[in-house]
Amino acid sequence: MPNELFKNSKVGVVTCIMVFEAHIPHPANKKTFFGYFKDDGFYNKKTKNRFDYDNQWQGIKEKWMNLYTNNTVKAGFSEVYKVSADDEWCAEAYMETDYSTLSKDDFTETLKKYVAFDILNG
Repeated sequence: MPNELFKNSKVGVVTCIMVFEAHIPHPANKKTFFGYFKDDGFYNKKTKNRFDYDNQWQGIKEKWMNLYTNNTVKAGFSEVYKVSADDEWCAEAYMETDYSTLSKDDFTETLKKYVAFDILNG
């Protein structure tokens, strides 16, 4: 779910959706679909809260539903993995991270932010 779904909340809220079928045990060898659907095309605005200003939602929804319905693996969006009750049940645990777009400047900038944070916060 989007990071700022509950923007006006007093505390940070991380949301996820889990879909289960009642009274049907999860087979031991069945793979589970994990979707990582962060950008839903909506924007936050004080007067309207979350709003689909660019009319992107319908297309995004169709892509997401296609991935989910067909248990399709797509880098950065979904993974299919065999899990048990003792395993991690979040998409990030199974998705590969694409480091190919990172540059030395990205690393340097992140390091500067960390050092500044560390100095300011002890």
